[in-house]
Parts: sequence; C-alpha cells; structure tokens
Amino acid sequence: MKAILSSLQVKGFFLKKLKLEENPEGEVKNLLDIDFEFFHDDKEQLGIEFFLKYNVRARKPLIKADVVAVSLFEVDQKLPQEQREKLFVINGLVITYGMIRGILYQMCSVLPPSQRILPSINFQPLLKEKFKG
Repeated sequence: MKAILSSLQVKGFFLKKLKLEENPEGEVKNLLDIDFEFFHDDKEQLGIEFFLKYNVRARKPLIKADVVAVSLFEVDQKLPQEQREKLFVINGLVITYGMIRGILYQMCSVLPPSQRILPSINFQPLLKEKFKG
C-alpha cells in the first residue's frame, strides 16, 4: 500500500537539556511530571517546548530523567485554521513525547529493554488543565 503523508510534519527536534541516571539496583517507578509551551516562529513553523521530569523526586528508581526538548512542525496551510491547531496540539505532543521516549530508551543500555520503556500518557486531561479558565 502507498502511504499518505500526514498534514503535520516534523521539521526539527533538539534537546535543550538532558540529565539521565540509571540504577540497575533501583525499583520500577513512574513519577512523571510534564509541562509544555506552544510557540510559532517566523518561518510559519509551529513549535513545542516540552519539559519532562521522570522520577526526579523518587527514591532509588531504575531511571531518573530531566529533559527539555523542542520540536518544530509544519502544518498543511490548506487545512482550516481550527483543524490545523487541533492536529498540531495533540499530535505534536504525542510525537514529541514519543521522540523523548525513544531517546531515553536508547540511552538506558544498562537496563533490560522491558524496564526502560517510559509509560504512555493521556494528554487530554493535561491539555484541559493547562488551558482551563
């Protein structure tokens, strides 16, 4: 089958901060704090600055991570504005978190694969909380 490209394309990704600790003697814990900011640059690209703290305050976890990542996206301008925004917001967050998960997974080479997968996140409640009021 021929794949159809999404109307949302990643145009850039970089890490502003990455602190990672592995402890093979640690315990599985999932204390996850995230925040994010959306922005628009001069080149018609939309961006997300994503802040992730994983087990930062936990005692003896397998993994501790403190990450700040930036993703840049381009959305098909033929779509209506409201559709572009919805596509960017939810899919952009999922894509950005997925890239962070992949990087941390690859970097945690001391741990067995099943113990270095960060949990999935439901972004809907986070978006409601961030934009309430």
